[in-house]
Amino acid sequence: MASHRTTARGVLLLLLIGVFTGTANAGVPEVTAFPVVGNVTYTDDFGDPRPQGPHEGNDIMSVRHQPAVAFVAGRVQKWTGSGSYGTCMLYLHAKNGMTYVYIHLNNDLGPDNDNKGGCKNGVAWAKGLDNGDHVKRGELVGFVGDSGDANGIQPHLHFEVRKASGRAIDPFTYLNRSKQLLFPRPRPGLGDVTLTLKGATVVAKSTSTITVRTKRVVVEPLDLNYVNVRQVTLAVPPQAVVRRKGSLSATDVSSAQVGERVRVTTITFTPSWMLQKAPPESITSAKILLLG
Repeated sequence: MASHRTTARGVLLLLLIGVFTGTANAGVPEVTAFPVVGNVTYTDDFGDPRPQGPHEGNDIMSVRHQPAVAFVAGRVQKWTGSGSYGTCMLYLHAKNGMTYVYIHLNNDLGPDNDNKGGCKNGVAWAKGLDNGDHVKRGELVGFVGDSGDANGIQPHLHFEVRKASGRAIDPFTYLNRSKQLLFPRPRPGLGDVTLTLKGATVVAKSTSTITVRTKRVVVEPLDLNYVNVRQVTLAVPPQAVVRRKGSLSATDVSSAQVGERVRVTTITFTPSWMLQKAPPESITSAKILLLG
């Protein structure tokens, strides 16, 4: 991290004395959403030396355009920092007075580092997200990138946890306790969601379930397509359409072979915190395409 830190500190202090200030002595809640959906790596680099001083967060290494979600419920404040390309940032203010800071959000339009998108909704922040909006835990708020002084290095989310006083504390323990999600929650008004698990392989099956190891998740109507390698067990009701590639005839889930490729589309459902965590058989498949 480099010059963004001074800007972030100044903006944060202004915001903390505004309408978002809460109880000063409250702590981080027990159940939180991991701030990036999908596969990441991170270490406890809080306090590591940087040119401008000790590192005040943890860097969550990811890939460009990976969804960033609300760590807790709260109100958001978007911000664009100074610098050659501008650092796309977001402050999430919880009712208990804590503030969570998202830095280096995406500013690229394409798959590479083009710096053509700027700090805008649909690029850095979620579509339709306005300053002062209330978001739910696990709701889509933005996208991982390399904006600002991270330009040209591996996309990542610099994530900070700050007390109401503005003092940064080490996020590492809180990140370790947070829940990894299968998909982000959409903004209010966008309705129900449908998931497609792509690049998956069959891990196990029964007459009424299929367990897959997916590589990518597509979320509609959010128009998201992101890396999320994880195991998911879905319910397979009798009305689910199961077909094998190249055949027009329906089959059933018992014909699936462990290790074969598969694409699963879920029913359209109302998202909830429980479903975002995807416990076994909580999400129901509508279509299963066996790819051999």
